[in-house]
Amino acid sequence: MRVAVQWAFMVTLIVRLADLHFLSPLDLSGGLSTAEIIDVIRQQFDYLPGELHIEVSDGVATIQFEEASAQAQTEARRLLEKAAKRAKSGEFRKAKDIYERVLELDPAMADTRRDLAMALYELGDMAAAKDQLIDALRLSPDDVGSYVVLGNIYVKHERDLATAARFFARALELSPGDPYALNSLAAVSSELGDRAKALRCFDEAITAHPEFANAWFGKAILFHREEKPAQVVEVLDAMFSHAEVMDARSQPVFAEGRKLYLSAQQELAEAQLSDVFKALETYKADVATLSGYPVKVRTESVAGQLSGVAQMAWKRGRDHHIVQVSDRLAPPDGQHIEAHELTHIRLESLARKCNRNRWFATTAASRELASRSLAPDVRKLERQGYSDDAISRVVSDLVGGLCGCLFNTPLDMRIETLLHREQPALRPAQFVSLHRLAGEALAATTHPEIRKVTPPKVLRATTALNGAAALFLDDFTHGATDFWTHYRQLDGAGTAPRLFQLWKDRRDALQPGDEYDLVDAFADILGLRGWYEWKPDPGTHEVTEAPEKEGTTNPELLRQKHPAAVWFLLGALQRYAPMDVEEVRAIAFEIGMLGRGGLDYASPDKKYTLTTLPGETFTGLQLMCLMHAGFKRLAPEHDTGMDLDAPFLTALSIFNAERAA
Repeated sequence: MRVAVQWAFMVTLIVRLADLHFLSPLDLSGGLSTAEIIDVIRQQFDYLPGELHIEVSDGVATIQFEEASAQAQTEARRLLEKAAKRAKSGEFRKAKDIYERVLELDPAMADTRRDLAMALYELGDMAAAKDQLIDALRLSPDDVGSYVVLGNIYVKHERDLATAARFFARALELSPGDPYALNSLAAVSSELGDRAKALRCFDEAITAHPEFANAWFGKAILFHREEKPAQVVEVLDAMFSHAEVMDARSQPVFAEGRKLYLSAQQELAEAQLSDVFKALETYKADVATLSGYPVKVRTESVAGQLSGVAQMAWKRGRDHHIVQVSDRLAPPDGQHIEAHELTHIRLESLARKCNRNRWFATTAASRELASRSLAPDVRKLERQGYSDDAISRVVSDLVGGLCGCLFNTPLDMRIETLLHREQPALRPAQFVSLHRLAGEALAATTHPEIRKVTPPKVLRATTALNGAAALFLDDFTHGATDFWTHYRQLDGAGTAPRLFQLWKDRRDALQPGDEYDLVDAFADILGLRGWYEWKPDPGTHEVTEAPEKEGTTNPELLRQKHPAAVWFLLGALQRYAPMDVEEVRAIAFEIGMLGRGGLDYASPDKKYTLTTLPGETFTGLQLMCLMHAGFKRLAPEHDTGMDLDAPFLTALSIFNAERAA
């Protein structure tokens, strides 16, 4: 309780002894004489100006001290505004110096002492912050914020959780439902092992103040400690959707939240490999049906350090599509890239059915136009002594790379939106993969040497496209990423918001084939129209490429292999018997990834190896049997797409008989 009455240049402060006792180790409520109590109080308020006049009666202390001059108060108010701006922007050292000057002018300002304490807290000077807070609470014992910050100091500096909890509880007595006190009490309760209380306090804080990021993050940490990544993702999704960056103090919470979110998504992606594998098998079959051609997936080296490529049957003169997934990718990333490239095939298939498909291409004429627009840069290369062939290669690479980025950026936005909506099992892998791709794009775009040697027109367009992709990802994840921050000051980034807004304006009305119009609209903004051409899709094609070896595609041949398959399947059952589910999952999944493009089960040669079973070599049929038996253990309802059920039942019968003997 604080009652201040202004007399002629004097201020009267009235405080309860119980409030002072709450903050002081000395027993002011009994055991000391009145004179001793007054002496203690005089020491505690020795920073107040002038001579102190103190009286103690009925558990209440009355303290009189000189009021600051009007001039000092006016200057103090002016400086306070300046200090608050510094603190909000994260300039805590400058804020500290200004707050100290304010208190020199008017030492009795309790709120200023609390604000100074918070600046000291951010600077890591916990002891000084603690002293200021205690002084603030002696002046204003009902200040909830000071109790909360003081409690946090006892948590982080003193490691005295019980005392911290007492301060937080006091804050809630004064202001029931205060979100900051609830959040801090929840964190302490979690450390003290009272999970139920911690969760309840976090939820109450969130309900009271959804924009307060700390409570969301604290709740996510609680689930992280319990190894519940799905709940971590759920809570942080809500945090990024509802919480706000209020000042510099909340920025680290969002930064740490993004790190935790990525880690949790990685855990989920690893745990869901087999589920996503099954979903991709279904998706691949659906794309094959839609397009009219089977899809073969290969994990191999991909040209140009790309993550994946879709080779459409109608563009390559084949009787099948090929999806190449880079062998440098971890499995979750590879799964996302496979789904992404399958969706490229799907979009073209849908456009073909509407007679709206077009083929994006660079031609001699378009390359000539692009080269002319880069003429000043070509002349620089000539002056530096580069040969015509070298210059031609450089220009060709630059034009081809930029045109590829132009074509893919709006299409990738469309693809990722579709995948997120239609393939929920893929979402963790999608996030992990997109985060990696965005990081790689950012590193390349901001690399000093790359920016130095890249022609300005190409650099600005590339920066704009990658910046638009960053804006898309930040928006797509509701703030779980923050890549745009790194682009906003780059030359060319100013165009990125226009590209992204164009995407947002059109995304909900896109029909098959409209994505090509979006490419043209991006090109118009970037001044790249004419750097490429659209070629008509003829609608049919002649198969000119020889079919692949029969051994990987002939169902009749596989049936002929059933007798041998029985013994390979029996061996698989015997191998898996002592293993736990995760060990079986790892083997079956690795084979599944290895065999996306088909396994050669016609050959008796042991030409395959597995990282999960080091030191061994296998035939294609052995691997097929290992995978089939593995999925029968993991997900009996899943159709592996291999005609091995009959020999599996025979092998299972033999296996069970051996175990019963």
